[in-house]
Amino acid sequence: MLTNSIYDIFQDKDNYMWFATEKGLCQFNGYSFHYYSEEKMTSKAGSCIKQDELGRIWYENFDGYLYYVENNQLKKLNQNKSIGYFKYGFIKDQLYVISERTIDVYDARRLIPLKKIDLNTNDVKTIFFTDDTIYVFANQLLVIKNDKIIHRINFPEDFSSTFNSILVEKTNNGLIISSKFSNYCYFFANNQFIKQTIDIKNTIVQNLSWCNGKNWLCTTTGIIAIDNNSNSKKEFFKDVNISYIYKTKNNNYWISTLTDGLFYIEDFDTQLIRSNESLTSLCFKNNQLFIGTKNDKILTFKENQFQTIYTGKDNHQMGQLFYDNYSNQLFFTSSKFGMLDKNLRLVATLPMAVKSVYSVDNKYLAYAASSSSGIFKTNTTTISPWDNAFDAKVVSKKLPYSNLLINAKGKATVYDSINKTIYYATNNGLFYLDVKGIPIELKYQNTSLNISKLSCKKGRLYACNGDLKLFQIQNKKLSEIDFPKNIKKDNIEKAIIKDDLLFLITNKYIFEYNLTSQDLKQVIHINSNIEINDVILKDNRYYISTNRGLIIKKQEVYQRTNPAFAIKTIKVNNQVFDKLDLDDLAYDENNIQIHYSILSPTPFEEHELLYRINESHWQKADILNPELVLNSLNHGKYTVEFALNSDFKNTKKIYFTIHRPFWLRFPFVIGASLLVLGLIYGLYRKNIKKIEKRNQMVLDKINLEKNANQSKLKAIKSQMNPHFFYNALNTLQSYILSNEKKEAIEYLSKFSNLTRTILEMTEKDWISVAEEVKTLKLYLDIEKGRFEDDFQYEIIVDPKIDDETSRIPSMLLQPFVENAIKHGLLHKVGIKVLIISFDKEAKNIKISIDDNGIGRQKSSELNQIKNKMHQSFATDALQNRINLLNQYNHQDITITITDKYNTTQQPSGTIVVLTIPISS
Repeated sequence: MLTNSIYDIFQDKDNYMWFATEKGLCQFNGYSFHYYSEEKMTSKAGSCIKQDELGRIWYENFDGYLYYVENNQLKKLNQNKSIGYFKYGFIKDQLYVISERTIDVYDARRLIPLKKIDLNTNDVKTIFFTDDTIYVFANQLLVIKNDKIIHRINFPEDFSSTFNSILVEKTNNGLIISSKFSNYCYFFANNQFIKQTIDIKNTIVQNLSWCNGKNWLCTTTGIIAIDNNSNSKKEFFKDVNISYIYKTKNNNYWISTLTDGLFYIEDFDTQLIRSNESLTSLCFKNNQLFIGTKNDKILTFKENQFQTIYTGKDNHQMGQLFYDNYSNQLFFTSSKFGMLDKNLRLVATLPMAVKSVYSVDNKYLAYAASSSSGIFKTNTTTISPWDNAFDAKVVSKKLPYSNLLINAKGKATVYDSINKTIYYATNNGLFYLDVKGIPIELKYQNTSLNISKLSCKKGRLYACNGDLKLFQIQNKKLSEIDFPKNIKKDNIEKAIIKDDLLFLITNKYIFEYNLTSQDLKQVIHINSNIEINDVILKDNRYYISTNRGLIIKKQEVYQRTNPAFAIKTIKVNNQVFDKLDLDDLAYDENNIQIHYSILSPTPFEEHELLYRINESHWQKADILNPELVLNSLNHGKYTVEFALNSDFKNTKKIYFTIHRPFWLRFPFVIGASLLVLGLIYGLYRKNIKKIEKRNQMVLDKINLEKNANQSKLKAIKSQMNPHFFYNALNTLQSYILSNEKKEAIEYLSKFSNLTRTILEMTEKDWISVAEEVKTLKLYLDIEKGRFEDDFQYEIIVDPKIDDETSRIPSMLLQPFVENAIKHGLLHKVGIKVLIISFDKEAKNIKISIDDNGIGRQKSSELNQIKNKMHQSFATDALQNRINLLNQYNHQDITITITDKYNTTQQPSGTIVVLTIPISS
């Protein structure tokens, strides 16, 4: 960040700006400030920036020591002890530095002492250098040339007593000499002093500058420009503490201050004449400027003042103003179309939304309006070739008109006087007509054009559409014009065509694009709070209407310096390469850093830098962080290409090749491949039998395990099925013995259905939840017959479970249900309840079998009384089966059995919970 105190300004040969500040010397590339410092500096603040023949930048700190920038480093001159701050100088190839009692002369290239010029430096007040002469201000003015004192000139009588702090600068034919505390100065030429009053009060002159053919006095209360030819002066930046002013190669100005930093001024001749009205359209009548406003007024501008010549009643924005040289009348478009006579009096208005008018000849005026387009008759006494085309429908006695093009919304019109053709831009296309009055559409590549702006110069017509496509029309033929590459269309806020000039307005600048030569130049920098409405170039001056007033700017006769792009250094693996074209690189030299710079002559001007690698897509590079890093590049040939502002014809290229590693090169790859293939073949022949044998053993083992598991499963099911049938037949037997024939028949029917279902399920490893529920219902209905009406059961299936597709192992639940009935509920006194629920939890089905029987402990005691050798075959067999299922199918089926107790800790039933992963 730049400090507020700046003492000196300089522009080097490469157009970089340099500033001497209280923080030291800094360089500015248009975007960022780079400071230079040296460890043992006595002070950083200084002044007197210069450049030598080798391109080194010099400056002197206020302790009188010289420093220079070489290879981007600040270095100190090896000089004698300083006697204070006195300016140094370069004359040809020599450097002159004042020291005690001498002026030391150095070889400016090698920076070694050459000789000394004897001088009584105790009397020296200041020293000044021109291209070939040294002026030493002591008790006399000493003029040194070719390292010899050639003149000793006495000062005027009051000079030594009044001019204690002397400031010197060149003029157009000599020197100007001033004092910080005097209101007069001396001009020195031909060895004579001429005194001149400069009439300044209550200020201190801090510095002198010579630029733009004028001497400038930099004071604590502003800057004063003195014109030596006219003896006039102008003051700028009043109440600002100015230290220096510098004119750049672009004819712009930098102004340094001691309290407010830097000012950048494009042109001191530019004026902004403020207006209370927001100004819109502009036109000239000879040298008289007419200006429209946003509140339906027309102003004239004379002697830097605005005068109102017409005020409308509708407070509508004034559109086009057009002065017709033939009829000496001023036409305007607003809420109505109107005409002022040569005395600027309103003579006619029409209720038409006219958008554009243009002179055809001394009798007719072409117009484009929202409803129609045609020609106005402005003179009734002459004859015109357009008379036959004019079929007047007189709307006004003063201004008759004829509609030549209807059913189209007119936007712009222009007349080609050489080919005697009128052009109309409408929403339905671009049309032209000759004296016959028959409109013909002019298309581009068989496509209608939606043109919004038209202009004409010397038989060449120019057109622009809403997308900023540009066309040239000559002899009724269209050709497209290239849009300026340095400007992005997205940045354009407004476009204005006048003659063969296209004015492009962005949020920062006005650009002028010559449609004939296709030259682009910047007209002016504008503030973001200023709205540009119209631009006219007249007598080498731009007239710009804005919402703040009228800007008048002198046309620049020079071409602005284009921004510059340069490759500064290239690093390979953090090692700097002196050459920009790299030699062939090794495979591990694949980390490339490209440091570049962009110099913008206009500070903070918008530019775009693009780069691409090996003709890939262009990408945007960073301007503020000027470094491109390419890490871990593969081997191959590379071309890195940079383009500034889409100038793809003048790109900067860097070439380099990264070689393959030696182990990827062809001879090595072939040799290594043959060796590896030989080793692989040998190992293959040696181990093939071991591999085949090992694979066969693994395959045999897998088949044996699979068969064993399937055998075990079938064996378990064969053990389970008879056990189940035995329990079911016991129930049927009880019905038969009790002579309950009807119940026995129903029971037998259910039993047969159940038997068939079980037989079918025996052949399946997996069944659906729906099949399991159906089987359980049949079984429980049969078992219910063994009880009286005190047995109840309920099967609940979670709606989240797709019971038709969700599958579980067959015959998995029946043994637990059987145990719940036989060992838990059968011995219970009272209501016997069994609840079977299927719930979905994550990716599992949780099956709960809940009974309110006597519990496992009491059931075991009863079984021991009945049969001391009793063992729960179903439970053990099922556990064994589940283990095999988990092993065989790589699943995790779990069983949890929980005993229930009431509040008095008496058994109240059992809950069996099975968790089965969902299978479909």
